[in-house]
Amino acid sequence: MRAQIYNSRYFIVIGLLIFLCFTGIWVFISGKLTHRTQQIEVELATKNYELKSTIIRNEFSNLIKGIDNLEAMLPQIHSREDFLKQQHIAEALLLNHPKIDKGWYAIASKHDTIYKAIRKEGNNYLHSNILKHQKDWIQQQLKQEHTLTKSGTVVMAADTLHWLPSSEYKLSKSETLIFGLDINLRELQQYLWQVDERGRASAFLIDEKGHYITNPLDSLIGVKMDVPVNQQVERTYLSDSVSFYQLVTSSYLQLPVYRYYTPLNIANMKWTMVIETPEFVASESAAGIKNFMAVLFISAAFIILILIAWSQAKWQREFMLRQRVEINRQELSLEKQALSLIAERQQKDNALLQLNSLKQKVNPHFLFNSLSSLNALIEKSPELAKSFVVKLSRVYRYVLDSYPNGLATVSEELRFLNEYFFLLKIRFGDALEPLDINISSAHMEQSIPFMSLQTLIENAVKHNMLSKAKPLLIKIESIDNHIIVTNNLQLRNDVRDSGKQGLNYLQSTYAYFGSESFKYGEEDNVYKVTLPLLSTLD
Repeated sequence: MRAQIYNSRYFIVIGLLIFLCFTGIWVFISGKLTHRTQQIEVELATKNYELKSTIIRNEFSNLIKGIDNLEAMLPQIHSREDFLKQQHIAEALLLNHPKIDKGWYAIASKHDTIYKAIRKEGNNYLHSNILKHQKDWIQQQLKQEHTLTKSGTVVMAADTLHWLPSSEYKLSKSETLIFGLDINLRELQQYLWQVDERGRASAFLIDEKGHYITNPLDSLIGVKMDVPVNQQVERTYLSDSVSFYQLVTSSYLQLPVYRYYTPLNIANMKWTMVIETPEFVASESAAGIKNFMAVLFISAAFIILILIAWSQAKWQREFMLRQRVEINRQELSLEKQALSLIAERQQKDNALLQLNSLKQKVNPHFLFNSLSSLNALIEKSPELAKSFVVKLSRVYRYVLDSYPNGLATVSEELRFLNEYFFLLKIRFGDALEPLDINISSAHMEQSIPFMSLQTLIENAVKHNMLSKAKPLLIKIESIDNHIIVTNNLQLRNDVRDSGKQGLNYLQSTYAYFGSESFKYGEEDNVYKVTLPLLSTLD
C-alpha cells in the first residue's frame, strides 16, 4: 500500500510541478542576488570602515580632551600667579584621560620662562625637569607668530615617536601660557589595539609625508609607507566626497582588502586614517545570505512534498477505515444499531474536524505570496528580509505542530498570530493598522481552537478593503470568559463566496467540545466574533 501511494502518478506530477516552480523562482532570484551580493560586500566593508573610523576618531578626541578642559578654565586666569594657585586643578584637567600620564606646560614672560614636566602616578601628579624634545617644541612655538591656539608635532625621542599636541593662551600682554601632552605613539598603538580587539578591520595613521604614525607592526611606526595611495587602482569616493576606498593587496595582511582613506584632523595635524577590511570578511557575510536563501527554498519544497504525501496517505487510511466501519455497521444486530449510529456520528465529526484542520495547515498560496514579498525585500532591506525569513519559518513550524485535540492555549495562539501578522504587515504596510490586543493574564493558559485567531484575521483581510486612507483595524480583547475579535467594516465587492469554511471550522470545533456560545456577525458597523474559552481539560 505504501509503495502505491508514493509511486502514484498524482504524487509524481505534483512533485515535478513544484520542483520546476521552485527552480524557476530560484534562477530568477539567484540572478538578482549575484549583483546584490556584490553591493552588500561593499556595504559591509563600508560599515566596518565607518565603525572603525568612529572608534579611532572618538579615541583621539578623548586623548586630547584634557587640553580642551584646561582651555575652558583659562578665561578665569589672568596672570602667572593665578595659574600657579590653581596648578593642581589644571594638571588634573590636563591629564584626565586614564591612558595619558605625561604632560607639560611653560609660562613665558619678558624676563624668564618657567618650564614644568608633569607625570601622573595614580592620584598623584609629580613634577620633573622638562625633557629636551618638549622644551625644543615649546621654544619653537614661542618664537613663531601665528593665530592658531592648537597645534602639534611628532618627534623622535628614546627610539620611538612622540606626539606633542599643545595649546597656547595669552594670560596677559606680557605673559603667555603654552601647555600640552606627551603621547608615546608605540604605547598608543597598543592601547588602540585593545580598544577594538574584536573588530574585523585594521587601522593605521600616516602623516602628510606618508610616514606611519601608528601601525599594528610597531617596527613600522615612523617608517615611510611604500605606496600611500595606489594610483593604478580606481578610487571610489564616499558620500562626503573626501574619503575614498580601493581594492588592493595589504602589505600587512598579505590579502586582498578594501582600503579606505579619510582625513583625520586632530589638533591641526594633517593626518590620514587608513582602514583595511579583508575582502573575504565581506564576501563571507554576503555569501551567507545567498546560501541561506538556497536552504530556505529547498526546505520549503521538501516540506510541501512531505505534506502532499502525508495528506494522501492520511486520506486513504481514513477512506479504508470508513469502509470497514460501514461493513461492520451492516453486520451488527438491530439491538446495536442505535449505538452504532452514535459511534458513526462521532467518527464523522472527528474526521471533519481533522479535515478542516488540515485545510488550515496546507496553504501554498500564502507561501507563494510570502515568497513574493521576500523577493521584494531582498534588494530594499536585507536585514528586514532576514527577519521576514525567520518569521515565515516560525509560522510554518507552528502550522506543522501537532495538536491532537484541536486546541491551543491563548498565549500560543497570540504568539503565532504576531508572527503571522508581521508577514501581513510587510505585504500591506500602512493599509493595515497594528493589532490592538488586550488579553487578561488570567486567560492566557485557557484554550481556544487551533489557528482560530489566524483564521479570523485572514477572513478580515480577505473580505475588507485595505488602503492607507481607510486602513483595517483589528481588535482582540478578553471579556468575561470569551475572546472578542472585532474589525471595522469596509467590505469588498469582488470577493467570491468562500463558503465560510473558516467560521464553519470554528463552529464545528466548538460543537465538538459542547460549547454553544460561539457567535459571529455585524454589530454597529463592526464585524464581531465571540470565541468561548475552553479549559485545557476539555
